[in-house]
Amino acid sequence: MTITIREALQLPDMVQTRLVGGAEGLDNPIRWVTIVEVLEDVGRLQEGEFLITTGFGLAEDAKRRASLIPALAKQKLSGIAFHTGFYLREIPVDLIEMADRHHLPLIEIPVEMNFSTITKAILQPIVNRQFETLAYSQAIHRQMIEAALSKGGLRAIVEKLASLTGGRVSLTDALGFKVYGNHEGDAGQQADRSGKDQEKEQIHTVEIRAHREKFGTLRLAKPREEWKDLDDVALQHAATLCAMEYIKENAVAATEWRLKGDFVEELLSGTELAPAELESRCRMLGYPLSGAHFVAAVQVEASVDRSSFELHQACITLMKRLFDSHNRPYLLRERPHSLLFIMPHDQTSLALLEQFAARWDRLHREHDLRIGLSSPRGRLTELDEAVQEALFALQAYPLLVRSPALLSYQQMQGYQFLFPYHHKAEMLEAIWKPFLEPLLRYDQKHKQQLLETLDMYLMHNGNGLQTSQALYIHRHTLTYRLAQIREKTGCDLDDAHQRWQLQLALMARRLQEQLFPPE
Repeated sequence: MTITIREALQLPDMVQTRLVGGAEGLDNPIRWVTIVEVLEDVGRLQEGEFLITTGFGLAEDAKRRASLIPALAKQKLSGIAFHTGFYLREIPVDLIEMADRHHLPLIEIPVEMNFSTITKAILQPIVNRQFETLAYSQAIHRQMIEAALSKGGLRAIVEKLASLTGGRVSLTDALGFKVYGNHEGDAGQQADRSGKDQEKEQIHTVEIRAHREKFGTLRLAKPREEWKDLDDVALQHAATLCAMEYIKENAVAATEWRLKGDFVEELLSGTELAPAELESRCRMLGYPLSGAHFVAAVQVEASVDRSSFELHQACITLMKRLFDSHNRPYLLRERPHSLLFIMPHDQTSLALLEQFAARWDRLHREHDLRIGLSSPRGRLTELDEAVQEALFALQAYPLLVRSPALLSYQQMQGYQFLFPYHHKAEMLEAIWKPFLEPLLRYDQKHKQQLLETLDMYLMHNGNGLQTSQALYIHRHTLTYRLAQIREKTGCDLDDAHQRWQLQLALMARRLQEQLFPPE
């Protein structure tokens, strides 16, 4: 699409011109030629323009000469040529020195040459290359369209781009997952390439966007000496087709999610399905009917700038990329405040959920993520209660773990025993009130901390020394408080069964405060 200053000086009609300064900028590309006699406002000049001038008014104005070259370099002009013999007999030394300093090619045009000779000489190859680029652009557009329509999808587009350019191409999605690449080795191995190899290589990247949504990044790498402007044309065409392919994939995925969601809703609501229908629908959605299954409930904290819908879509996309990369099946149902995933119960699914939590924490740390897991079930038709377990784990999440850990119903440190009572505040209150209300009344009346003392004592497994140190009180004070607790609750703290009753009462009260906070 352009020629460089170096190439322009080698044209037959340019043999009489002479480079006098700024030799380090010889590879600057010329995008157009501009002729200006009076240099009053260089701010109007555009990047890549090659300026031809007679230098009117510069011979007697050292201040204007001192500011001219820096101003042209700031505008990122490709170079400047002075037509000597009119107002400048020769190019002043201070202009030459400034051109060398700013790496701006400075060329002398003798008086016997016409302006038109120079402009025609430079513009002719530029126009020719633009026609060549247009023809090439149309050709690669046809080939790219054929690749996209071959049902090869994103992979076919990436491979066609690599074939047309002879470079290494990689496609990563918006979450940083490598989708396709035409060269061996992953990004980590590429990063290990020596610094010299990387310096010899030219890499261009283009974001894949549509409707203000970023789908990913397309990357083309080639040896620097082999890079051509036409490679950028091919890269842009490929990025456009990738965006169209992503839009198509999203439409297909949306339909698939609806089908999966309807199926999951039937399973989780306890709808009876005939064995033949169950098998048929599982086969259609690519989910295994055999083996154990569990429900993972995912909840993410929304904010003023990002709605639950946006964050749910981010969760769904991240989960899809992780599970697809390992060819792992799952079923999904979106609800207003959570996402419900049904997965095969094995170590791979659990490991991928751990990766999901870790990746989310890196990408969206400002939005806390909770993941509650149900107990496994032997059959898909037994998941109606499993979803309640997963949601219960989400509700009790703040009492047990920090975001973004996984909380399994089976590892809720005893809170799972309160699961049958968590739907109503009155049911939880009936568990703790007979034991703890006397302590609360006493604390309120006498400004004491019997409830806190009991909690700390049970937390330290009845160790008096550790409890008194944790509460910063004397051993005798602790002994007095424990006596008061025995009297008010009627429980023997030396009896393991009665200690467990008190522990369960404390847990029931904490759970009630979590699920039914006072207004």
